[in-house]
Amino acid sequence: MDVFEVVNVTVRTFDQKTIALGSSRFYKSSNHLLVNSKQNAKVPREGTYDAEMYRILTNWLTKVHGYEITGQWHLDGICDDGGYHHFYCDLTIKEADVTNPIAVIEILASGSVPKIKKHFDQVSNDQEKRLNVMHFWHDMDFKSIRMSAKFRDAIGKYCEIIKS
Repeated sequence: MDVFEVVNVTVRTFDQKTIALGSSRFYKSSNHLLVNSKQNAKVPREGTYDAEMYRILTNWLTKVHGYEITGQWHLDGICDDGGYHHFYCDLTIKEADVTNPIAVIEILASGSVPKIKKHFDQVSNDQEKRLNVMHFWHDMDFKSIRMSAKFRDAIGKYCEIIKS
């Protein structure tokens, strides 16, 4: 499975109205991050994107291809501090008869650098070797979507895409 392409297609399939309504019905403040050159703008919460991605992946990959999509997948392990910790990632894609997921997806909406680092830290050390990043940004109506990404392709070569 080309996880990069799956996520890219999924985001571009998001319902525009659902995402746009997130700015007025299920929102948070952008705080210090600028949105349309303004601070403290109302922006969709992470849950808006999470629910939309879960909906599309389930309808597409589960119903058509038999994959399992799980929200709030439990990750645990010993961290750098030597303690045993429990984390939860937002979504996983997994083959039905295989134990480990093909992809662990962590979603962040309008995050600062420390918040982004926290999301990276939620991925276990085992996943860290295959950690890929896709960054999407869009206008308030979700009519214009841009993406940048750094990931490994199917043969393990690093690829980078800017403003695709």
